Amino acid sequence: MEPEEAVRQLEYAIDASLDDIGQRAAAGYRPTFERVADRADGTAVYELASRLSASVVDGDRPSPAAANRQADRVLDDRAFTDGGE
Repeated sequence: MEPEEAVRQLEYAIDASLDDIGQRAAAGYRPTFERVADRADGTAVYELASRLSASVVDGDRPSPAAANRQADRVLDDRAFTDGGE
């Protein structure tokens, strides 16, 4: 998954689940998705998008700092399971 697609996925989740405008809210996560894409691959971007979307569906909109922590977990998990980079 490309960062742009991940932002769009999160945008849709926010629109469907929260009283917030998804396009504006999801754009703030783009740098995090780009960082994950630079350090890993589309699978990691997808995993992060899925985790953040699940939080949104549960009624929470993670802060950019929380999204970065989640991104670090995704990257760390990949380093332990597939050798990472």
